[in-house]
Amino acid sequence: MGLDSFGYVAFGKDELYARGALFSALRLLHYRPSAKIKVLTDRPSIFDGYPIEAIELTAKKKAEMSFGDRYIFGIKAAGIIQLLQRCDRLFFMDTDMYPVGDISSCFSRISPSHSIMRKSEGTPKAPYRAIADKGFLLGDYKLTGSEPMWNSGVLGVHNSNLPALTDAYHAIEQMIGVVKAHTTEQFCIGVALSRDGRTISRHRLPIRNYNTRGRKLFARRRLEAFFAGNGHLGVSQQIERAARYRLWRAPIDLWKQRDIWHF
Repeated sequence: MGLDSFGYVAFGKDELYARGALFSALRLLHYRPSAKIKVLTDRPSIFDGYPIEAIELTAKKKAEMSFGDRYIFGIKAAGIIQLLQRCDRLFFMDTDMYPVGDISSCFSRISPSHSIMRKSEGTPKAPYRAIADKGFLLGDYKLTGSEPMWNSGVLGVHNSNLPALTDAYHAIEQMIGVVKAHTTEQFCIGVALSRDGRTISRHRLPIRNYNTRGRKLFARRRLEAFFAGNGHLGVSQQIERAARYRLWRAPIDLWKQRDIWHF
């Protein structure tokens, strides 16, 4: 078991997720060449030849993790648990997150009693009121639906919190069909990691993302162009070029996308 590891969960029919994880990992390796990186993925061949541990995610496993294909983000919650079982401290990022500087200082802030997440989103939205009187349990804690919501696009967590994450995963299943929202994964993880004396804080690391419609459309074209133009090069050259490659939009790019409201 390695002490510290960066991790991604990349799956789905759209290759963008695996390519996004690979690009993010290349930038990680630029800023921290010794970084240990693990990716749980249904496209392991994309990571062949790179200094990245690709763990195959089979169709059977995806069905199990998603509670029989009932909640797709169950794969992420269960995948984080699987990655954390292989290290002492895990820093997980969604595949649309990528570093723009050295983020390895994150591990100094991860402990059995403290985790880091992307950001606090305040009180959960209206769909969570549906669980107030349902008696849903996270471990031995009765959920009310009014607990603080944390965004799990970034998650730094210690191996000793595996039981808490497992409790969160089981709590997610109770909400399927009751909470009409796709965010129950991050809700349950945030609750689990902020109980029993544990705390969470915002990451505040040099990380960008393309998780809105306009950013994603732009990033998709840029990622396709990057791997088309550089995929044949050696790993060290790809790492160096990825470090200089722009996924964020300049003013002219925003102007070209002026018909898109969701920037």
